[in-house]
Amino acid sequence: MAIVLILSLSRNCYIVATCSGKEWKEWALTSMFDWSKENIPAIKKELEKEKRKIQNDIASRKTKDARKKETPLYSLPQQGRSVDDVMKELVQSGQNDNEQWKQGRVSGSVYLSSENDDEGHTNLMSTAFAAYSWSNPLHTGLWPTLDRYETEVIRMTASLVSSSGRTGNETNRIHGTMTSGGTESIMLAIKAHRDFYGTRRSIQYPELICGSTAHAAVDKACELMGIRKVVVQCDPSPESVRKKITVNTILIYASAPNYPQGTIDPISDLSAIALKYDIGLHVDACLGGFVLAFAQQLPQYSSLIPKFDFTNNPGVTSMSIDTHKYGYASKGTSVVLYRDACLRQAQYFPYANWTGGLYSTPTFAGSRPGALVACAWAALVSIGRDGYADRARQILETSQQIVSSITRMKDLHVLGGFRDGDEAKPQSSLQIPTMVVCFASDTLDIYRIGDCMEKRGWSLNALQHPASVHICVTLNTVRCVDQFLEDLKASTAQAREEGANKCKEGTAAIYGTASRLPQAVKDLLRIYTDMTMLSD
Repeated sequence: MAIVLILSLSRNCYIVATCSGKEWKEWALTSMFDWSKENIPAIKKELEKEKRKIQNDIASRKTKDARKKETPLYSLPQQGRSVDDVMKELVQSGQNDNEQWKQGRVSGSVYLSSENDDEGHTNLMSTAFAAYSWSNPLHTGLWPTLDRYETEVIRMTASLVSSSGRTGNETNRIHGTMTSGGTESIMLAIKAHRDFYGTRRSIQYPELICGSTAHAAVDKACELMGIRKVVVQCDPSPESVRKKITVNTILIYASAPNYPQGTIDPISDLSAIALKYDIGLHVDACLGGFVLAFAQQLPQYSSLIPKFDFTNNPGVTSMSIDTHKYGYASKGTSVVLYRDACLRQAQYFPYANWTGGLYSTPTFAGSRPGALVACAWAALVSIGRDGYADRARQILETSQQIVSSITRMKDLHVLGGFRDGDEAKPQSSLQIPTMVVCFASDTLDIYRIGDCMEKRGWSLNALQHPASVHICVTLNTVRCVDQFLEDLKASTAQAREEGANKCKEGTAAIYGTASRLPQAVKDLLRIYTDMTMLSD
């Protein structure tokens, strides 16, 4: 008992000594709110009022959903429907649901074009999926060709960020696994570093350092794995990261680029720090890997894109790259890569005491859809290096066109690129081009502008801290960029004309609630998730 008390006391002393003022403030406010919402009627009433407001807003949006026009199923039909009948409904509903993204008015989400050769690419994905629709990589050896496809997808992806991958050099070969998406790739990399560095150094309370723009998958991993997330505001500058390193630090997390503003963290500087302190460095290139790697080969962009790969940064220990984004594979595949085979092994889950036999999986999942592995392989080998380079060129040229136009629009400015302390400054049209263009306003409600764009048929991404909106440029955006800029200009003018007294609705209302009741956000997000799942 005495030993337990001593360990507990030492842990608490460490927390007191290392937690920042912001962390203490957040903990105190959250604790106070959790108590107040259950014990103070006025706060409980206000929270219920905001919940109903969000429920009504989401419900009003979903009345346009085609699924609401049909009687929902609550149980299995007594007799099965004919195959022709089922196929007819699937084809019709698919055509209806695909209408918006095929118009090119969506940020990210679907990355290929709905026109020309990409229709053939969709057919290729369907054929590849059908060929292996019953396969499961959990059963190794049962589909030997599929096993080879998976290995080749990993090696082809590794070749984008490692010279040894391109030559087949076994001495310094990059190792990896396929996953279900970027979130799983990031979480597995964090698990691998926790087990590899934490176990070998007897770290009981591991810590991870990342910038405030890090993907939410980092928070998910830290919450599930008992890791303390140490945040550096904005992009993680080398000196600010160095000051946060302790004996419990297992990993630095960096983005190339980050999702919110599309900026690239200083990978080379962070690599030097990781080497000096012998800790891990993960580069999240889930979004940008397939674009930035080929952009570095284009003369007009090669000098602007910083080196973010294994070859040029010896301190990088792992990377994640999504094949289902700009790799143009069907949704549900990503690749996580490791410099060292032992680090990859640390992500595995081996279990020797199950009554069902010896058990080991490389990722979180047990069974996995082998059909998606086949789709990823088919996408990579059918497009090839020249095809990816051409697509990267189109995307970056479109991105830069949007940046150049927004910088000339009244009341709008682009975030990312140049930074001065914690303040985001307007981005130069030649400053580190990526596929993300993030913009904000100092004079207008940017969320209101986003809502105006939504009414014009666009689906953009609302962001916070700072309040902003971004568009993730895809091949669909390329063909309708002029319409986007025209609608953005009109939406900004509409928001300017309406003024600050306009009743907030849609995204503006939701983010307004979040700013007034920041501690209530998690409860409100649960309501939102319930509504999106049609759980009632």
